[in-house]
Amino acid sequence: MSRSEPTPEAVEVGRVIRACRKRSGVSMQVLAARSGLSQPFLSQLERGLTTPSLSSIYRIAEALDVSPGTFLRPPDRPGTVSHEGDPQVIRVSETAGQVAQVLIPGGSSGLMEAYEHHFEPGQGERGWFRHPGEDFLYVLEGEVVLEVEGEEPLTLRAGQSAHHRGDVPHRCRLAGPVPARTLLVTASG
Repeated sequence: MSRSEPTPEAVEVGRVIRACRKRSGVSMQVLAARSGLSQPFLSQLERGLTTPSLSSIYRIAEALDVSPGTFLRPPDRPGTVSHEGDPQVIRVSETAGQVAQVLIPGGSSGLMEAYEHHFEPGQGERGWFRHPGEDFLYVLEGEVVLEVEGEEPLTLRAGQSAHHRGDVPHRCRLAGPVPARTLLVTASG
């Protein structure tokens, strides 16, 4: 979704995506093929005309062999300092209206990322994710269902947690009509 005026966050994310793509020697056409995203969409991202969703960030990061947090670090903030001010808010997927707040955008080591996910009824289903590493999920409020391919769905309520491999397709969805919030920590390496 294009904006008439690019936001500073969208411009910075686009700048970093473009720099990583150029550094990797990958053309936009190749990145589109590797990520499964359209070339016009990638062009809009690089120019800061749209903000990528978390699912797009993961797809681009995998295609360029970098940590997803590479694209989410706010400008002028060292990776080793804990985050100050308002966290960056991004959409979770192109098809769902669900959002996530970026709490730890990959850190300087790229070994850990943290997100606070907000689930609202009627905002669409989240897509499936797959990435290197492991996930730790903690439910802050409400109730969610964790789906990991090949396993029985697991219903988690506030105060409960789960741990699973990131390289197995997985997703989290709202369990009922009440909003929910989760803390997701992803570790790799």
